Amino acid sequence: MGELMLEVASAYLSDTDAADVLALLCEEIGEPLEHGLAARRYAVSGDRRALHGTVL
Repeated sequence: MGELMLEVASAYLSDTDAADVLALLCEEIGEPLEHGLAARRYAVSGDRRALHGTVL
């Protein structure tokens, strides 16, 4: 899921800018925006702490 989020909102975007881009996608797939952003952060960093508090 993180790879999909990264394809839609590239790594160079801030979380705020990525949220604008990912809001529609997350709504369409039935995933909370916060989970989509967490998956994107994990895909960028590889740090599992980015997923803290999310269930993917």
